[in-house]
Amino acid sequence: MKAWSLFPRFGAVLVIVLLFVAAAGCLDTASKIPADSPAPTSQPSANPHPPHYHPLYTSSLYIMQKNAPPGLAFSLPAFLPEGFFFTFGSLPQGPVENPFGSGVFEFTYSRGKDEEVLLVEQFRNSTKCSDQPVFQPAVAGSLRAARKETGELTWGDSGWCYMLTGTLPREDLERIGASVRPVPYREGVTPPYEYVPPERPLVGKIPANVSQSTGREVVTVDSLQCTPEACTAMIRIYDNTPPPVTPSPVVTLPPANPDLHAVWQVDGGRPLLTMPGGGYSYNTTYVFWKIEPLPEGSRELMVNFSSVRGISGQWQISIPLRNLPGTGQPAVSPPPMR
Repeated sequence: MKAWSLFPRFGAVLVIVLLFVAAAGCLDTASKIPADSPAPTSQPSANPHPPHYHPLYTSSLYIMQKNAPPGLAFSLPAFLPEGFFFTFGSLPQGPVENPFGSGVFEFTYSRGKDEEVLLVEQFRNSTKCSDQPVFQPAVAGSLRAARKETGELTWGDSGWCYMLTGTLPREDLERIGASVRPVPYREGVTPPYEYVPPERPLVGKIPANVSQSTGREVVTVDSLQCTPEACTAMIRIYDNTPPPVTPSPVVTLPPANPDLHAVWQVDGGRPLLTMPGGGYSYNTTYVFWKIEPLPEGSRELMVNFSSVRGISGQWQISIPLRNLPGTGQPAVSPPPMR
């Protein structure tokens, strides 16, 4: 019994001795590694997912050219129908080692609020296209048809694939596509169809208070506030249908989208640009419609509404711009764009 009682103590001592021996062996092995031996490196595993590209939007074609990689010249249309201007575009942003790669470059040109042309460019090694132009008409019920686009024109040239679509007839799209050529960035040189604001813009507030009715819908332009950045029209829309004999219960609802479609012109010129954000914002009382700044000395602003709240018609309103009272009148701040 005494021999067995000594075994646990002896076993514990034996374990401690073995641990010291193992530690000494590790230290001795470590001391045999040369000081200049490179540390082991792990090989990076292949990424099973392709790089993801995020669009970087800009409203300046000149800035878009400037931000392009060195040696890359965008191909831009040398022809567009009168009144079209570049409104916004996007650059693909991806991994640092290949920031543009398989991403797409987009260029949008607009005339007024409802006419638009979109040019898309992509490196040919990341997509496929025919050298010869191919036109695909918009299919009834498709998203393109819902956006009133006529179809899609595609072609390839010099390592690039191009796609052109818009609300214009096929003949116009083909003419625009045939005019697309590389336009290199040049410091201080405005690219074709870049909008340039007037050097001397009209500034001040004009109390218009002009109305036009078609059917039950009445449209009133209350005033026009012009700054060097934009002119903002304050518009009221109301229904002149007589109220019911028994009034309906009062229910508070958010303001309904007025769904306005109109063409703005100054002194009989081209359709004016609407500013980014769809052109207008609204609240329960007013619609605030922003158009491009007007040149100083303008005499008449004409707006022709073709649709109000989904109802087609003609609401033509003329706003005299003479005898501008100045900027002393307070302006009403429009709500954020919806």
